[in-house]
Amino acid sequence: MRDLWTLELIVFLLLILPLIKPFFRTLRQFSGLGWFYPISLGITVCLFPAYGFRPECIPLLICVVVVNITTLLEHIADRNSAAMENVYNRKKPSRPVSAIVALIITTGIAVYFSPALDTALTGDGVRTVALFDERRQARFSLRIYNVEQAESKGFMVVVPPIIDSFHAVDKICAEIRKNGFVVATFAREKTPLKAWLKEKFPLLAALKNGTVLEKANQTGRYWEKERLSDIEFIFSNVDGIAQTGNKTPVFAVGYGAGGSALISAVSSDAFIAANPFLKAVVAVESRLWSSFYHEEEPIETPDDLSWFANMRFKADSWFRSRQPKKVNRIAGAPVMRKPALFLVSDAVLKAKERDGTYIALLNALYASGAAPALLLAGQGMKAPDYLDYPAVQPLYSAAVLGAGKDPGARRASVTNTAAAIASFASFFIDGFVPNEAVPKKQEFRTGMGENAYIEKNQAWNSTDVMVY
Repeated sequence: MRDLWTLELIVFLLLILPLIKPFFRTLRQFSGLGWFYPISLGITVCLFPAYGFRPECIPLLICVVVVNITTLLEHIADRNSAAMENVYNRKKPSRPVSAIVALIITTGIAVYFSPALDTALTGDGVRTVALFDERRQARFSLRIYNVEQAESKGFMVVVPPIIDSFHAVDKICAEIRKNGFVVATFAREKTPLKAWLKEKFPLLAALKNGTVLEKANQTGRYWEKERLSDIEFIFSNVDGIAQTGNKTPVFAVGYGAGGSALISAVSSDAFIAANPFLKAVVAVESRLWSSFYHEEEPIETPDDLSWFANMRFKADSWFRSRQPKKVNRIAGAPVMRKPALFLVSDAVLKAKERDGTYIALLNALYASGAAPALLLAGQGMKAPDYLDYPAVQPLYSAAVLGAGKDPGARRASVTNTAAAIASFASFFIDGFVPNEAVPKKQEFRTGMGENAYIEKNQAWNSTDVMVY
């Protein structure tokens, strides 16, 4: 996205010239450089509606805003004091060197973490369908990626992450299509800015602390329910969307809360009965927030307390009730009735993460012994790498911690993810039955070669199937 780099560098030039003006006699001759301050601010602000939420540009925006405010305040002070005729004709430095250093650092962050690739959406072989859910008064925009060949292997629904995913999901859908599947993904109608901000930041807190703190967990639970409603609505319209025949094998891929919702869906007899052609699901970095919760423990007031001790006990109890509540219980694992693939960060290799963030997911893996379920962690893969975040949102990918240090895996993240998903789906098209004496298929390739950590549930271990 070289046009974004260009605009960021233009902002840098517009701001650096008036900042260094007091140090150079030649520049002090130009009185119009002061207009570069508001112009640079206008360009920086416009980057966000033009390119979406760019987290790497936030430090640059803060720097530009602070410099503009400081300049305006100094200009007003100088005019009121009549110390100088014009603030921009000063012959001594008016900006601290720290402002110049801050500008260089923030511009460097913005340029370094800008997308390395063009984020234009795929156009060839893609059609758009609009749907309206009357029950919830929600509008959906679906993008359908048709296969290039005449006949498809099956139909795959991709449930995207809640935020900042439109271009990244487009890349993974286009890559899955190359493996012979018709792919559909959707987006809810855009919310107003105020509502969007209200949802965005609590969701980021849920991603970070949803398995630790109750307030963040409640946000995760809310979005799991919302995604489950989205999935039920989309699947109720699958026959009309797919246009590939009523008996076409159907698969589903869910990211984050969408993956958790899919796990809940395939644990429900009603959902299974309503969608008989659903063969398998894939959950990517799904935390199963609904399995974590805080259970209040009754507080009993000790008997025979003095008046002072009783008041002190009540005061201590009040302050404790105002402290952030931590998750202290985990519910029973959902028992899935359809095959499932869990794609997770290789942070799952850390004992702390296995016993914390991923404990509910691992419980679901082991609890669903009748339906084959696999957990797959690509070595060097972080949570955002299963989408196209290394190219589309590099800062997200850099900020999320993983265990491995394999840059090669991240460079091929989209290709590997699509291969793993397509291979898993293809495995079940021919009606694989895990407990057969002689399974119809005896090999499943993860698509990630030797750089993969694999855990299997009882259904895989009880057969003669090789997974690699």
